[in-house]
Amino acid sequence: MQEKDAKIYSIVSKILREERKKKNLKFTIFCYENDIATSVLNTIEKGDTKTYFSNIARVVKALGLSFEEFGKMLDEELGKDFSLIDM
Repeated sequence: MQEKDAKIYSIVSKILREERKKKNLKFTIFCYENDIATSVLNTIEKGDTKTYFSNIARVVKALGLSFEEFGKMLDEELGKDFSLIDM
């Protein structure tokens, strides 16, 4: 995985894991209640493997976040200097 890809997945992982924990949602129960495979959420929360955007979107929505909110969080974590140019 390229360095910038790894950074994005790592930050997505951090945001979603922290949001789930902040809402005191237990991993297995969260998966069960939102029809998300535990392996899918585990992959996303580990952040070391690429995953389908549709899976990330399902988790974002299940957490009650809008894509705008999620995008702002992602943008803040990536920082102003992050660029996808030269990926």
